Amino acid sequence: MATTRRAGRSRLTLALLIFTSLAVLTLDFRDAGVVEGARRIAATVFSPLRGVARAVTEPFSNGWNGITDYGNLEAENDRLRERLEELEGSSVVEADATHQLQDLLEQLNIDWVGDIPRERARVISGPVSNFGHTIEIGKGSSSGIAEGMPVINGAGLVGRVVLVTSSSSTVQLITDPDFAVGVRVVPDGVTGTAKGNGRGEDLIVDTPLDAEAEVEAGVELTTSGEDRSNYPPSIPVATVRRTEEGSGGLTLDLIAEPNVDTDRLVFVSVLLRKAPR
Repeated sequence: MATTRRAGRSRLTLALLIFTSLAVLTLDFRDAGVVEGARRIAATVFSPLRGVARAVTEPFSNGWNGITDYGNLEAENDRLRERLEELEGSSVVEADATHQLQDLLEQLNIDWVGDIPRERARVISGPVSNFGHTIEIGKGSSSGIAEGMPVINGAGLVGRVVLVTSSSSTVQLITDPDFAVGVRVVPDGVTGTAKGNGRGEDLIVDTPLDAEAEVEAGVELTTSGEDRSNYPPSIPVATVRRTEEGSGGLTLDLIAEPNVDTDRLVFVSVLLRKAPR
């Protein structure tokens, strides 16, 4: 019974407080200055209740605001992502332009070509697959290019022309396993034949096995010009990485890294030189 009475009194007290608060608010809206004290008392009484209510409802309020603002946040994220992609694209374009300019400038200063006329051309298509060993260039017979002509860039020998149309040419790269060129070891003078070994692989150079000739890693290989091919002498070809005894013990194989990165060709030069007869 005592519990019931206490509960009844609590409900009555709460009802009175609510009624008093409503009355104070009503009078306050009517500019009744006499209720200022009562309003302060009511604010003091209900302040703890407001704090509890705020603590209970604030997470829900924040969650609702998050839901209603989600569209704006998503739109802003899309704008930021688009801007980032634009900046990345600009960076790629600038890097590509720099690479193209450097590659073109290298074609202008190839002193080891001498007075051989040459035709500069842009690479318009690379190898069609990982097993491809040809590229297409944007000049052909109308520019004086013919089959068999050597193709170079500032780093050295790229390959040779194997097919020509009036406006384009196909170039066989030095990495092609069917490609071969006579080379000379600098400065020893040892000669041999360099052969392609596949895209991204080193060249294999077979030379006569000579006990007195020691070929060390790091020496340069250039075209020899002695194999009655269309390649003039002294074109840089590759750098020796190591040596191996050839099959049968009759030759010394040089494992050499090509000077030209055939995967990053932008401009090349075709030497307008006919093969000797």
